[in-house]
Amino acid sequence: FQTETTTFWRAPGVDPSAINTEVFVLPALDAMEKAGSIVTSGRRIQWRPSVAHGPGEAKSDMWILNRLAHALKAIYRDSTDSKDRPILDLAWNYGDAFDLNPELVAREINGYALDDVKDASGKVILEKGALLPAFATIASAANFDAIACGNWLYAGYFAPADDGNGNVRPAAQRRGQKDPGDLGLYPYWAFTWPANRHILYNRASARPNGKPWADNKKLIWWDADKKSWVGYDVPDFPATKAPDAKAVAGGVGLAAQAGTDAFLMKADGKGWLFAPTGLNEGPLPEHYEPIESPMTNALSHRQCNPVVKLWTTDKDKTIGDKIGTRENYPVICTTFRLGEHWQAGAMSRTLPWLSEIQPDLFIMIGAELAKERGIQNGEIAKIVSARGEIRAVAIVTPRMKPLTLEGKQVHMIRIPWHWGWEGLAKGDCVNDLTHHISDGNTMIPEYKAFLVDVRKA
Repeated sequence: FQTETTTFWRAPGVDPSAINTEVFVLPALDAMEKAGSIVTSGRRIQWRPSVAHGPGEAKSDMWILNRLAHALKAIYRDSTDSKDRPILDLAWNYGDAFDLNPELVAREINGYALDDVKDASGKVILEKGALLPAFATIASAANFDAIACGNWLYAGYFAPADDGNGNVRPAAQRRGQKDPGDLGLYPYWAFTWPANRHILYNRASARPNGKPWADNKKLIWWDADKKSWVGYDVPDFPATKAPDAKAVAGGVGLAAQAGTDAFLMKADGKGWLFAPTGLNEGPLPEHYEPIESPMTNALSHRQCNPVVKLWTTDKDKTIGDKIGTRENYPVICTTFRLGEHWQAGAMSRTLPWLSEIQPDLFIMIGAELAKERGIQNGEIAKIVSARGEIRAVAIVTPRMKPLTLEGKQVHMIRIPWHWGWEGLAKGDCVNDLTHHISDGNTMIPEYKAFLVDVRKA
């Protein structure tokens, strides 16, 4: 099926004859139709097997990339031009051109030994061909060039590991259900990066003397007999550093941190409330209003974040990068998701049963605002922002209550954003309304709060 990305040239309001882009569409497999790993927001990497066959000639995206790589190498095979060496010398060992093995990709991401890996004393710590069990092996290696590792944070995720019942398999494929400590960690289920460590900075879960803050929630603790930290998680610091260990004067890295320092990613090992580096806004948290807001910032003289990235490339276009005012656009709008659709709807709006359950783009509008604008439940409403406008079915609901801001009544609406012009369930693109603004650190867009007006279509 087509997506709005591949058919941008025939989007509403676009003249196809003015588009010179050539589009190649290759049939690809859905996530359930191919094997591979997925990573949750909790950092857990799980291997997901293929559970269905794809239709027709559909192939996985990895298969397509593998086929292209082999074809390019074949084209340049006889070249003697130095500029072609990157293609010819590229290590591409994931199976032949028509038989990709995703586990070979996982092996390279995990990391493995190209030759025997030795420490500073010359002792072999990882034999040639073996998978990296953890990223600590990289740090201990004297012959660093004997290791190939696609992502050191994932080191160990595909290495052999016990599932808690004596069964050894690639860590991400484990499905062990034991939960030592009854903390909800389930350390034998798949693999959590890095190092299968579930709680970052977990030294903070114990008192400075190494004893748990609470016995019924103990995570890790210092065992004086074993001279090591033990417990239900992998320590996020040197496991043999005693609580009373002193920082080494003039030390570098972890040597500069004492046994009570819990935040190893900070040079001083401390948790920072005042952060002089790292954030572009400054060292302390600050509240800013969205760039489009119906109220004045009550907590600061600065209305909105001064370091946001404000895109202005399309400021002169019909659907462009303009900023609205509360006088012209008095209604707050936010976007949200539905359980029946996924992301922009490219996959879910092509399925008849999901399209039947949620067929139309709609807005949730309060009864008071609907009455003001003369909009009845089920009628089509027009939503307008400084960037563009859309139409959607009005769902009049008591769930949307007016707000009182600075002594004035302000209304808010909500719109799901899963629709587009392709698929079985078609609708306007809600992001035609949103502004093109990104935060000053990670470039996350500010799509969740903007101003609109609502009118009867």
